[in-house]
Amino acid sequence: MWLMIRESRHKEYYSKEYQFESWTKIDLKNLLRAPFHDSDPNERGRGWAFLTKLEREVKNDFPNMKYAESSFKKNRGVRDSYTGRTIKTLIWPSTDKEKIILAAPKFPKGVLKNFKF
Repeated sequence: MWLMIRESRHKEYYSKEYQFESWTKIDLKNLLRAPFHDSDPNERGRGWAFLTKLEREVKNDFPNMKYAESSFKKNRGVRDSYTGRTIKTLIWPSTDKEKIILAAPKFPKGVLKNFKF
């Protein structure tokens, strides 16, 4: 499972690699520049494999990976007072993040008293 913390400090969880196909090209490039931490130090786990795949896709301009397209919407009747042009709004689709996150079960009371190393 991947945990993404956006610049707005909003947390998003992803469990499958294909869920990142709901991100735009710009978001995927920014993800590559973000700090990366993996629980597997051997660099052989799913996290490291996805990171190397993402590096390869960004370097070659996404030949094999799908991504979401953003679009512009013109706000008719609303003009920029400085330039006089119609104002445009950038629209991008929502991401395919996890809606339900399963938390680890709580330990029964007193179970750690018998725990030995």
